Amino acid sequence: MARSERRGGGCLTALAVLLGLALLAVGAGALWLVATTQPAQVREPAASSDAPRSFEDYGWAELSEISSQIASAATAEEAAAAASSHGIELGDTRALTLRDGTEVVLRVVGFAQDERADGSGRAGITLLTSPLTLGPMSSDDTNEGGWEASGLRSWLAGEGAALLPDDLAEAVVTVSKATSSRALRYGASDVSAAVTTTEDALWVPSLSEVCGSVTLMTDEYGTELSASTEYVDFAPYDQLLSSEGAQYEFFRAQGVSGASEAAPALVASLGGEAVPWWLRTSYPFTYEGSSERYCYQVMASGLPSGLAPASSEAGVVVGLCL
Repeated sequence: MARSERRGGGCLTALAVLLGLALLAVGAGALWLVATTQPAQVREPAASSDAPRSFEDYGWAELSEISSQIASAATAEEAAAAASSHGIELGDTRALTLRDGTEVVLRVVGFAQDERADGSGRAGITLLTSPLTLGPMSSDDTNEGGWEASGLRSWLAGEGAALLPDDLAEAVVTVSKATSSRALRYGASDVSAAVTTTEDALWVPSLSEVCGSVTLMTDEYGTELSASTEYVDFAPYDQLLSSEGAQYEFFRAQGVSGASEAAPALVASLGGEAVPWWLRTSYPFTYEGSSERYCYQVMASGLPSGLAPASSEAGVVVGLCL
């Protein structure tokens, strides 16, 4: 009997051991299951590559794409908002090294203001440089072709364009520019035939693009016909001066007008020294018997309505569109 009880106790002991091992296995499996079903560690999302940056931090190919988005805006306000969504604002600047080593500054002066010459719509961003160099508008003072026939326009289309780095040159688009093509005889009344349109990748701004509509002629000579001015109506001349493009928003925001005194926003430096710079606008008439042809300049002080013979030297401030 006692031997039989010992056998029974041995079986119970073996069974208890087996049950213990089974429980350990189940516990280990449960621990493994818990460990492998824990949620993955949460990571912060990577910064978006489309996050707004400073104007100077974009590449020219990127700015070309942004410019296309700006150009598609329905209104001027929407165009400015599209630019701002990319961190780009009127007046923003960036340095540029030309191929000859000259250092210039580019400034944003307008959004969706210039028409592409190919008729495909507007260019999204308009830029102006600080002066690239000093030079004449033309080699003589009888430039009857105005900006269209000027030596400066030819220089910009050739040697001037060659100064641009390749990546910027590829982003520049050709736009249409209105300009007075010739000086009128003193006393002329019909000025419409004097306005032509050119297609330019690089250009110098006009008086109206800087100052808006002007009344320089009537301010100087009055609005009443008189013997002292040989009964000439000067209003058509103001109309002509105001017909070379709308004022860029940057200059409007700076309060620049044809009646402005020296404007800090118009002061341009070359080699650390303030210099006058060309506008593509010709003085609207020549006196009978005179061959001199004057062009408008922004004076070194920032006065926007200076005059100088076309053969004199002044700074070459260049406009371009993306």
